[in-house]
Amino acid sequence: MSVETKMMAQWWQSPLGQLVLLEEKDLLQCLKAHFYGHFQLQVYGSTVLLPQLTDASNQIVMDPAFSLDGQAESLPFKSHSIDTVLLPHVLEFSTDPHQVLREVDRVLVADGTVVLCCFNPLSLWGLRRLLSYQDTLPWQGHYFSQVRVKDWLRLLNFEVIDVKKIMFRPPVRTAEWLARFSIMERWGKRFWPFFGGVTVLVATKRTIPLTPIHLHWRYKQLFPSGRFIKKTVSRWSSKSE
Repeated sequence: MSVETKMMAQWWQSPLGQLVLLEEKDLLQCLKAHFYGHFQLQVYGSTVLLPQLTDASNQIVMDPAFSLDGQAESLPFKSHSIDTVLLPHVLEFSTDPHQVLREVDRVLVADGTVVLCCFNPLSLWGLRRLLSYQDTLPWQGHYFSQVRVKDWLRLLNFEVIDVKKIMFRPPVRTAEWLARFSIMERWGKRFWPFFGGVTVLVATKRTIPLTPIHLHWRYKQLFPSGRFIKKTVSRWSSKSE
C-alpha cells in the first residue's frame, strides 16, 4: 500500500470523505447486478463498499484494517480466481496505475467485472485540485479523465458497460456547507451529468479466440465466362446454319 493510500484513510473520516463514501456505497448497491460470482474483491478501503447480495458469495477487502494487506500493483491472488474487483480511488494514488489494471486483468476470470471509482478532473473537484497546492489529500492524487481510463481498459480488452456520476456539489470541508449544497446533486444529475466529482465505471473482461478464423469469400463474376455476349439462338439462325 502506498503512502498516499495510507494517508487517505484519515481523510475518509472527514465530513467530505464520509459523504463520498456514503454516496458511493448507495450507488454501488444500486449497481449490485454487476457484482456476481463467488469471489468478489475490494482493493483498499477501511469501509466495505461491496454491495449486500442475497446470493451467497465470498467478499474480500484487501486492507490492513481487515487483516489482509497487499499491493494493488501485485495482488496476492491466483490468476483467474476473482469474479469481480472493486477499485475505490486506487488509480489516483498508485505509483503505477497501468500495472494495477494489468493485475486486475490477471486475477479476473473470463468475463469478470471490474468497477472503478475515480475522481473526475472535469468537475468542481478537478477545479479545486488545480487551485490548491496539491500537497494535501485528496488533491495530490492524479485525476484521470474518463476517456483515458476507457483507453487503458480497451487496451486490456475490457468493454465498458456502464458509467455513473455522483458528487455534483462543491468539495467544501464543513458538514454545514455540504448540506446547503445538497440540492446540487439533483440538479447535476439532470442538467450537467458529465461533471460529477466522482465517476463510477463498470467494465467487463472480454475473451477472444487465440486462433484467428479465416473467412472464405466467394467472388461473384461480373461477367459470364467466355465471350461477353453470347449469340442468341433462334429457329431462323439454326436453319441458316
